[in-house]
Amino acid sequence: MSEIHFDFRERNFVVVGASSGMGRQIALELAKSGAHVLAIARSEERLARLAVESDRIATVSLDVTKAEKSDWKAALDEFVEAHGKFHGGVYTAGISGATPLQCFDECFARQIMETSYWGAVRFIQAASKKKYSEPAASLLVFASVAGQTGEKGLFAYSAAKAAIVAAVKSFAHDLSRDKKRINTISPGTIQTEMTKRAVDDMGIPINSVGRHLFGIGEPQDVSGMALFLLSDRACWITGQDFVVDGGYLRGAWN
Repeated sequence: MSEIHFDFRERNFVVVGASSGMGRQIALELAKSGAHVLAIARSEERLARLAVESDRIATVSLDVTKAEKSDWKAALDEFVEAHGKFHGGVYTAGISGATPLQCFDECFARQIMETSYWGAVRFIQAASKKKYSEPAASLLVFASVAGQTGEKGLFAYSAAKAAIVAAVKSFAHDLSRDKKRINTISPGTIQTEMTKRAVDDMGIPINSVGRHLFGIGEPQDVSGMALFLLSDRACWITGQDFVVDGGYLRGAWN
């Protein structure tokens, strides 16, 4: 059991990509900490299973690669009317897969960018509106250490994650007018359904496993950083990227 507990009573948060992996873990921890949570994801079935876990979690099915401004409006309106404006939001949606230079699927590569980059941009644009979020709200986007290392055969994923880190640094200027803050987290390899699919697709090189000085991570190894950045204890932090990688970047020098 963690010795650090967050009190998010009377707080509202939205988590995108909440039906599995990091998004699911964060949504559950926020609800356990007393928050009301709007969980957004594509799979209605998985969202239904998540909602059973806590009566503090409301769900909306949305495909971030196709969502227009009106779709985001519809997704946020009902929750805000019921519970009030958001105090923070987290974007974890993303897909990964092999895109080797000489034989990549361009449609798939564009889908990676749509999910990890443009979907995040549209979410930030919607969630940061005064209509939906409180002054001093905290927004958080999940990137990846792949954005720093440029992993072999993953140029689309690496590029999308590097792009959102750069974009967030720019967005920090825009959002500072309302004292809103925005940051990114760049995890190493985490045991999620997405990474399992990637392993099935192309495997994980043995040297990649060895580079994680503390081994392959679990969602709860990263969620604590997310809750901290959403809390008031992080009120003086914006435009930063936080690497939580089990020592992966350091292990590269072994």
